[in-house]
Amino acid sequence: MGLLIPVSYTSFNSYFTKKKVLYLSLCKASIGLITMVYPLFVKFTMNEYGFRGTLAILCGISAHSIFGAMVMHPVKWHMVKQLKTCEAIVLIPPTPAVETNIDKFNFTKNTEPITETDNAKSMENLCQIKRSETRKGSELLFVPKLADSRRLSIPVVLIPDDGKTDSKFNSSDNVYLENLYKAASVSSLGNFGSIAVEPMPIIKNREGKWQTVAEFLDLTLLKDLVYDNIIFGMALTFFADLTFFTLEPLFLDKNNLSRAEIANIIALGGATDMSARLFLGVAGQFFRMNSRYMFFAGALLAALVRLVFIQFTTYLPLLILTGILGAIRSLVHIAQPIVMAEHVPIERYPPAYGLYMLLAGGLSLTVGPMIGFIRDFTGSYTIAFNMLTACNLCCVVPWAIEFILNYRKQRRHKSTSRI
Repeated sequence: MGLLIPVSYTSFNSYFTKKKVLYLSLCKASIGLITMVYPLFVKFTMNEYGFRGTLAILCGISAHSIFGAMVMHPVKWHMVKQLKTCEAIVLIPPTPAVETNIDKFNFTKNTEPITETDNAKSMENLCQIKRSETRKGSELLFVPKLADSRRLSIPVVLIPDDGKTDSKFNSSDNVYLENLYKAASVSSLGNFGSIAVEPMPIIKNREGKWQTVAEFLDLTLLKDLVYDNIIFGMALTFFADLTFFTLEPLFLDKNNLSRAEIANIIALGGATDMSARLFLGVAGQFFRMNSRYMFFAGALLAALVRLVFIQFTTYLPLLILTGILGAIRSLVHIAQPIVMAEHVPIERYPPAYGLYMLLAGGLSLTVGPMIGFIRDFTGSYTIAFNMLTACNLCCVVPWAIEFILNYRKQRRHKSTSRI
């Protein structure tokens, strides 16, 4: 499940960019319906085919997921490529250089003058004149001769033939020298012989074990405070939801309700949950709902209703409140995979959801036993439910603070833009 859930939600968010609430509501409603029918189906197959036959049938049903995964092609395979129109590019001619010091660039000062007479036009004189003119025209392209102490602006690294390195950078320091010969600038193109080259080490960044783990899990996501707020709130709320509905039958049994009454209460909670998911799917066709606001509303309402739930011990109030909690639960379950998809890009969704699942598992292994110990020590389900309500509030309060800060920031931005 730890591998299937992130992949499934990633595929869903890749394929559906619009009407996510509708399709996810239908998916969640079908899951709830199958969950209600599955025990009856298993009971029937156990009576007809026995234990091994039932396992074989369940394996055959599960094998259909392989063919379902095979048809999940990447979206880019089916995207229609649109040709972009070429834009006209205007080429700007280079700005000619301005000679500020004519004497500095007078290359003919140091050359010997060549006299040309009408009576002495020998082949040697003609060659010297031609060579001088060619040299004069070519030297105008270069700057004056560089000094011997001229250095490159880009470090050049030289490796001796014996392969030994400098004493300051040895192999124990994880420093490696590479043989790079780079030109510093255009001004040194005509005079490579006078450039003083200084050997400099290049440090190669070797990835350690923790760096590899950080890149594999994409731990840079944790630098985003909004993402941290999202995953902590979602993990606490989801943990509180699952734990509450796990402890509810025990709470009802302690209040001396019959098994039939307990079954009716649990069944009503599941029915209202599935009905609310279908209703949200239909409502998503007409109203655009923010998934994070949905999750926030579900966490807040669930905390308030649980505070009322623990005040009653009779059948009818608990039946009604469980039905309300089941309907509120749909807000949390439907919005959960969409909240993260709206914050992180789809390329980073798998590691983002994986970190969330890792955090949720850690909370289940730490906070869950702690709540169970307190319940066993005090013998009161009320204290346990209050702790679950506190988990919901740990999501509601930070998210509310974030919403307020964002609202004030937007108002400040609008006021400054008007000015």
